[in-house]
Amino acid sequence: MSNKQYSADQIVELEFLDAVRRRPGMYIGNNSLHGLHHILLEVLDNSVDECMAGFASKIIVNIEPDGTIEVIDDGRGIPVDFKPEIGMSTLTQVLLKQHAGGKFGGDTSAYSSSGGLHGIGLKCTNAFSSFLEVEVKRHGLVFRQRFEDGGIPVTPVEIFTASGKAGEINEDTKLITSGKKEIATALEVNQLQLSVNADKEQKSGSTFRFRPNRVWFAREMEWPTPDKYVPWDAERLSNRFRQIAHLYPGVRIEFTDHRNKDAETQVFFSKAGLPEYIDYLNEDIQPLHKTIHFRETSEIEVESGKETVEVEIALQYAGEETQIYSFVNAIPTPTGGTHVSAFKAGLTKAVKQFATNKKLLKGKMDVRGDDALLGLTAVIKITMTSTPQFLSQTKESLTSPEVHGPVLSTVYSHMTEYLEKNISVGKVIVNQAIAAARGREAASQARKLVIKKSAMEAGEYVLGKLADVQRRSGNPVVPLEHTALYLVEGDSAGGSCKQGRDSRYHAILPLRGKIPNVEKMKLNDILKNREIASIIAAVGTGVGGDCEMESMRYGRISVLVDADVDGSHIATLLATLFWRTMRPVIESGRFFVARPPLYLMRNSRNKETLYVYSEEERHEVEKKWGSGKHIHVQRYKGLGEMNPEQLRETVFIVPDEVSGKQGKRKRGSSKAASGEKQLSAADFSQYDVRMIIEDVHRTRSLIQRLMGSDVAPRKDWLMNVDWSAEED
Repeated sequence: MSNKQYSADQIVELEFLDAVRRRPGMYIGNNSLHGLHHILLEVLDNSVDECMAGFASKIIVNIEPDGTIEVIDDGRGIPVDFKPEIGMSTLTQVLLKQHAGGKFGGDTSAYSSSGGLHGIGLKCTNAFSSFLEVEVKRHGLVFRQRFEDGGIPVTPVEIFTASGKAGEINEDTKLITSGKKEIATALEVNQLQLSVNADKEQKSGSTFRFRPNRVWFAREMEWPTPDKYVPWDAERLSNRFRQIAHLYPGVRIEFTDHRNKDAETQVFFSKAGLPEYIDYLNEDIQPLHKTIHFRETSEIEVESGKETVEVEIALQYAGEETQIYSFVNAIPTPTGGTHVSAFKAGLTKAVKQFATNKKLLKGKMDVRGDDALLGLTAVIKITMTSTPQFLSQTKESLTSPEVHGPVLSTVYSHMTEYLEKNISVGKVIVNQAIAAARGREAASQARKLVIKKSAMEAGEYVLGKLADVQRRSGNPVVPLEHTALYLVEGDSAGGSCKQGRDSRYHAILPLRGKIPNVEKMKLNDILKNREIASIIAAVGTGVGGDCEMESMRYGRISVLVDADVDGSHIATLLATLFWRTMRPVIESGRFFVARPPLYLMRNSRNKETLYVYSEEERHEVEKKWGSGKHIHVQRYKGLGEMNPEQLRETVFIVPDEVSGKQGKRKRGSSKAASGEKQLSAADFSQYDVRMIIEDVHRTRSLIQRLMGSDVAPRKDWLMNVDWSAEED
């Protein structure tokens, strides 16, 4: 127990930008790939708000060769006027001051509805950037300002005309405008008016250019050099741009990735909106009926008075996957929330009511919510004039309770009316739900029998292979979230791992050879495989519809394989297994791939030893140490070449706060300052790569392409993929 005193000296107040960087999870989700893309989307969402308000119709996004991002819109442009009460331009304020924005004014707000909630977004982008430049076109003039090193303004707000710089925004500057378009006619400086050559034909808008700062993002992102490379995921961004185009028909988004020399501009534009999005999501699946589309606006009571909620939904049954995409004021809510729960309840009620009225349910047959959702593809769009309440700054789940009633009643009334008018479609949907209910019951019984039989057949085989977590008497109970099951390639490596692990935290299950590609198999055949049966028994969640995360025996699952092509293949097969049979493990963020080092590098001059995880990092170390015989490089061809001590230092991490040791640390990671730190699962998986499903459609398409029985799409991908880009 710490003997430190608790006094005023321990109370520290962080500056806002410093707080953002120290606690990225609160503001951008994390300081890895998700957070990297979130700071771009914060800028994009402000342009989308202008589109929602009807003041913008075009957004341009460019990725420059060095990773700098440029976002341009033709909206009204951020206000630039000097505000005496805070001593700065409004433009500076919205990029520096927390909770400053145009979305808090109620009746005087700049937006009737928006995704902005906290007045934090742009500040986060600024805080995590090595530089940020903003250019605003208003009043027929151009206003520019530059920030560096995470939010430090290095220029004032400068004013430009076609002839060049005309002045700066400060306490002595006032814009004098006239006309309906607010065209500037003069600048007043120290009560002296100077005429300006404003461009009366100039369109308004905002432009942001910024480059994320490598210093404030995790080392595990494979971001070798901050000046030449930023790991933007163009496909992830394209998916978001496509969503925006379908959410707001008529808005045009142009996206160009200039990192590719021959890159073509992608244009995202939709005329029909949500029905076209459904067509895209189900493009490779035979639908059971035409898309159902409806919209309704309701008034709700909130503290500030009456507000409106517009509910727009498009849905279609197709295939066996359930895909529900939800948005609130254009912000995607991947983990759902109040509106999604209400949608499911309204849809289930309508389907059950129709089935009862048409006497389609026989005997004791009942349809549950999950049954009514099987094979459903739906897009839910909510537009609120009141401020939506999200679970956090990252806005992944809606918590506003007032939307539940309008969404439920809208879905129930429109679906009831539609099914009564389209009885044949209604019967198709009910039959699908009934089949799902019967399949659920039959599959549950079959899975229980198969798992029981497989476990009995495995017998000592499973028990002998699994080196489980040990709960030793006299030791504190280890939190479940700090434990991990490592699925290890081969018995040889499994032996070293068992010696290198900390048995309080790490369980080891060696796998003999490769498991089959389960994407091509039926569930009952999958469960008959002995290796797979041992994995399922060790994880403990059950499979398919019976997969219950509450029964998971470990905090996370981590695949540990050799750093070669064969190891990557095994990791892919295991990821496919969890996708098909235990998907909630992935969806809850508890499936990882461990990253053993590629090299062990020693410097005989200063006796320094480093583990290196990529070729780029090796080159960096060699450049730092200088070439010569004093550098000794050991290449790890497999896990079997690493001794238990090396595995303990690089894979089986136990923080110093727990182990009481000051072991070696890779890449200069810091040692614990005290024993008072609140440990999280991330402290025990420092070098693991978490598998994330951000888009079910994209993930499903990729797995079907690479792991499915159809060879042609896989061959096409292999022949056309840009391998040079992949290496970067």
